Amino acid sequence: GFGGGGIELIHSLGPDHGRWAVEIDGEPLIGEDGEKVTIDAYHASPRYSHKTALQAPEAGEHVLSLVNRGVKSADSRGLYFSMAEIRVLPPRRASHLPVILASILLLELLSLILAWIIGGPLFGRLVRRLDTKRSIMLALCVYVVIAVWGFLLDSVIEFWCLAWLVACVQGGSQALSRSLYAGLIPAAKGGEFFGFFGIMEKFATLFGPLLFAAAATVFGSSRPAVLSVIVFFLVGLLLLKRVDVASGRRSARIEDENLSRQGGLD
Repeated sequence: GFGGGGIELIHSLGPDHGRWAVEIDGEPLIGEDGEKVTIDAYHASPRYSHKTALQAPEAGEHVLSLVNRGVKSADSRGLYFSMAEIRVLPPRRASHLPVILASILLLELLSLILAWIIGGPLFGRLVRRLDTKRSIMLALCVYVVIAVWGFLLDSVIEFWCLAWLVACVQGGSQALSRSLYAGLIPAAKGGEFFGFFGIMEKFATLFGPLLFAAAATVFGSSRPAVLSVIVFFLVGLLLLKRVDVASGRRSARIEDENLSRQGGLD
């Protein structure tokens, strides 16, 4: 017996295996094609850990039976069926896309109304304190929250809310990062410094997926892999916290002035 709507059989295939009928609660299981479901375990050479997924007509508690009626493939030498493991699958998630889209639109409208009515009095002082550096650090903190939430994610609506949260910081953090970087480099050497910036972006596209794949391989799940990218956000926070923006801008202006004088002398 098993509960739920689906079940996965881990079994072997082989040259002496037969064809077995599948029954649920004593009745033949009917597939999506309208035909009775059977498992043909024949293979010319032995194969292990083969997976066969079966779906019950409805969720609930059922009795699964595998019945051999003497049927086998033409080349099979026997009627065996060897089972290694049975896994009960979680129930299928229903899609509620219209409800999700309506919820997101309602949330956006509510956010606009609240921003118009109480945004200034409530967040005005905070906005005046959030310079470019602090705004980027806030975005990195939000990314940490996103990674933790992604690790705990358990529903479709949470996924959409998580995507909305990413959208809130993705574009702004990238624009602010380029703006801060541009203010810390001499204008006359912008091409040189932004070339270096572009190379570092390419390294990011390498190390991010590499860490994700390594974590997924080690832990056997994508959830710890999502959590592992927090390393980049925390390192970014620590490095950015040590940046003296005012001193960097003064150095950039001095360098521009020196380059300008040298150009005039030439």
